[in-house]
Amino acid sequence: MKILRLILLFFATLYCLPLLLPAQTITQDEFLNLLIKTHPLFEKEKLTTQIEKEEQNSYRGAEDWTFFSAANFSHLEPAIAYAGPEKMDTLSLDGGLERLFWKTGGRLSASFSSSLSYIKIDPIFGFPDHFYQNKFSITYTHPLLQNKKGFLDRLQHNLKKFDVDFSEVRAIENLENFLTASSRKFLNWVLLTEQREIVSERLSLSEEELARTERKLKAHLIDKVDMIRAEDAVRIAKQNQMLVESQWKALQAELAVLSQNNEIYNLSPEFNLYEVKDFIPLEEAVSQLRAESRLIHTLNIRLKQLEYSRKGCEEILKPQLSAMAQFNIKKAAEGLDRALGMDKPDVVVGLQYSFPLRNRTAKAQIIKTDLQIDQLKKQVDDLTLNLASVLTNLYIQIRELEKVLQLNQEQIESAKRKTEEELKLYNQGRGDLTFVIQSRDNEENAKLTYAVNALTYHKLITEYRDLMDQLYK
Repeated sequence: MKILRLILLFFATLYCLPLLLPAQTITQDEFLNLLIKTHPLFEKEKLTTQIEKEEQNSYRGAEDWTFFSAANFSHLEPAIAYAGPEKMDTLSLDGGLERLFWKTGGRLSASFSSSLSYIKIDPIFGFPDHFYQNKFSITYTHPLLQNKKGFLDRLQHNLKKFDVDFSEVRAIENLENFLTASSRKFLNWVLLTEQREIVSERLSLSEEELARTERKLKAHLIDKVDMIRAEDAVRIAKQNQMLVESQWKALQAELAVLSQNNEIYNLSPEFNLYEVKDFIPLEEAVSQLRAESRLIHTLNIRLKQLEYSRKGCEEILKPQLSAMAQFNIKKAAEGLDRALGMDKPDVVVGLQYSFPLRNRTAKAQIIKTDLQIDQLKKQVDDLTLNLASVLTNLYIQIRELEKVLQLNQEQIESAKRKTEEELKLYNQGRGDLTFVIQSRDNEENAKLTYAVNALTYHKLITEYRDLMDQLYK
């Protein structure tokens, strides 16, 4: 018998062990980290930045070597032939490479051409009826004023860098907005968990009151109407419990799908709903917001982009002055092999200058850019002022709500004392069950109000952290 009792005790312990273990929970930070790892939005925003970077890289193609070639046939007959050929047919092949150098703004090209010409001319001139000609040429131009050091060549590439920076900051801001919305959902789950406990406690008290009422009715100490009142109280409490439970399960399922983690179906939220947070002084918070706000930073990026674009317009205002050097070596002969021995050089060195007399396009662009810069600076001031006002509003709401939460605690204690007194009067036969039920309902409502206000408090804190860019780094 002793062994049998030990076996029964063992199985009973195994059965009760899950009930003795603490319930599995998930904190708000754990839930948000889960979203960061699994939600596709985070990969999408990364791809947005990568797309901008690749578009910037596409401008580097301007530095690539470019191969060019051409094949031509020409037939020439002069309108009046005095001492030249009657006609000439030429077949030519040309090819070469050219490249732009961003660091200097220079342009280099190297080409080779080969041609075969047939000439119909009077023999007395002593010209051959056909000849080959080969030519190798190198040309380099270097800007001295406009586009010095390749500023204009790199302009679009460098301007795109601002778009890359903007997309990175904007992506982080979008992700933080998503985490803020997800935090609110998690806090709603926390509230429903607290409400579930409150309505469950209210149901237990109603069932205890019903059992006590049944005993009193059997002892003929009360009227049957009190029994009906107690039964109604139990039914209402069960309805409230079922309603909260359905909302709790629905939100739990939503968070499980959102995080793509079915383990959440087995978890409950872990969060101190009634914790009061510490904050830095308002003046310090506003100063920090103005210095570190991502929204302000995005406008500052656009401002720097406009200022850099203005430098491009100023560069266009400069005259185009370029140094040019060209070297050619060539040979013409009746035989192809002889024509390949190119030994006739040409050298050309010079300056090229051009300048629009009024240059109205560049001047208008500078005026337009200056106006856009002034407008954007005002937009920065406007945004800074709006953010500071919103932060002040949130800060005051949070601080004032802390006082309300203190009053909620006092209201709950008062409701408990009133319930105790109403119950004493009823047990002594000097009160009515209706007042006991009302008092318990008031106590439950006080707890629910406290929970709802605490939820509002933490949602305001979430908005505060979102505004201060503290939810996602």
